[in-house]
Amino acid sequence: MQVVQYNDIHVQSPIVFIGIPDVGLVGSIAVSYIIDKMQMQEIGYIESDRLPPILLVREGRVKNPIRIYSTNYSVAIIADTPLPPNLLADFSSSVSRWLKSINTRLVVNVTGLPVQNRMSIDRPQVLYVLTDRDAVDMKGTNAIALSDGIIIGVYASITKSCMNDDIPVLTLLAQSHSSFPDPFASIEALSVINKALSMNIDLSELMHEAELIRIRTRELMKQTESMLTESRLKGPTFYG
Repeated sequence: MQVVQYNDIHVQSPIVFIGIPDVGLVGSIAVSYIIDKMQMQEIGYIESDRLPPILLVREGRVKNPIRIYSTNYSVAIIADTPLPPNLLADFSSSVSRWLKSINTRLVVNVTGLPVQNRMSIDRPQVLYVLTDRDAVDMKGTNAIALSDGIIIGVYASITKSCMNDDIPVLTLLAQSHSSFPDPFASIEALSVINKALSMNIDLSELMHEAELIRIRTRELMKQTESMLTESRLKGPTFYG
């Protein structure tokens, strides 16, 4: 598995957002919204002959399922297909090596935390795990530090690889539905990102289009559920 760039990247010590389909599609929705609102440009993709044979067509253009976007100071990696469990280690190590090469300042993982009573929760709580306490100040946010638990799946693999390469990682886990797209959980995660990183991403459009996004992402959620079931990761993103 390797990172392919269309052009040389001109980003100095970027913050990198990663959104991979998993519980509630929280990360996929959040990072896709970041790409749109920050008007990021596609700069490359991740390829492997072990990935499922999938290509996307968007507005008449063929796109790879795992793409890389950037602005002058941020990078986003987003996947439109869930990753098979047997590819997680290869994917994570390849991404981490590339992140090291561009002197990444911070990796931000966004994911869901499935809760059974999600329907009765008006505002999902966001928990976080930070591998380097000096990397970002979380005191001004409403997020709660995860004190005990076990993170599993793709974000655990990414975090482990980044730690091996001395790249700080912030993982946000927003309470979410387990089997349905949850854009409202994504909104809460993005609110934490705004405060923690002093960003000003306007969330009003996401709030207004939340129901439409649920409909648009149902098929991806089905694919993700199937992959999680197959890999026996259908349960919580972390245990604790």
